[in-house]
Amino acid sequence: MHNLYRFAVAGLVAATLASSSPAEILHFHAALTGKAEPDNTGSDATAEARVRVDTVRQLVSVKMAVHGITIDQLWKKLVAAPIGPVHFHQYKDDGSVVLALPLPYGATYRATRDGFRIVSRDYDYAAGAKLLASALSFDDFVAAMKAGKVILNVHTDKFNPGEIGGKVETDDESAPASTGY
Repeated sequence: MHNLYRFAVAGLVAATLASSSPAEILHFHAALTGKAEPDNTGSDATAEARVRVDTVRQLVSVKMAVHGITIDQLWKKLVAAPIGPVHFHQYKDDGSVVLALPLPYGATYRATRDGFRIVSRDYDYAAGAKLLASALSFDDFVAAMKAGKVILNVHTDKFNPGEIGGKVETDDESAPASTGY
């Protein structure tokens, strides 16, 4: 009986290990400015973002530091809306734009001395895309980010379409890993 129990436990462990696939974690970054295309606003504000994507669980994590834009300058209409004032947008070759993923305003936003920061961990892509009624699938979002066709931008009262923005780019695999992501 003891051997049968050990055999059953070993079988369960083997089945669990076989069914679980390792997460592929992708790392991206973006440097946002007011001089970025497509919306060159001339703003002196800047931001740096680090993005981590778990392709198995379809989760997106973002750490972003914004300088020169304060929380009270964010587009109030979007602060009050479930989608928030910071978004990922896919820019297509035909010039059209697809809203891909918002970073809803809330506890993940914190004021800093000269702007604000966002720390959003393990944000469910499907839930975020649903807020925007985005038709962009998770796989298409990841492919667009890998291809450099996704822009991250910050919408303000002064510049509703986005005061600063920047292309999301794949991290160089030889670069040192960022802390925390």
